[in-house]
Amino acid sequence: MTCLFIKTNMWTQITQPWGFMRIARMFVGVYAFVEAYRTSDTLIAVMGLVLVGMAIFNMGCGAQGCGIPATKKITDGIEDVEFEEVHSK
Repeated sequence: MTCLFIKTNMWTQITQPWGFMRIARMFVGVYAFVEAYRTSDTLIAVMGLVLVGMAIFNMGCGAQGCGIPATKKITDGIEDVEFEEVHSK
């Protein structure tokens, strides 16, 4: 049953609405594949594979850059701070 869940989740990820950057990544990746085939260049083919993969699975950075969403810690009040005096000898 978990395999079915993974497949539907992946299918949902692929069929999400395609924005401008996602279409641009796909276009550039396909263009890189065509050029890699014409010139027999493996490095460009790898770059095209990365770009097409990013477009299909909707991965990559947005306009504001990459970042991991931080979890917000909710505090109920102000915490008391304890101070300790340090004396020099």
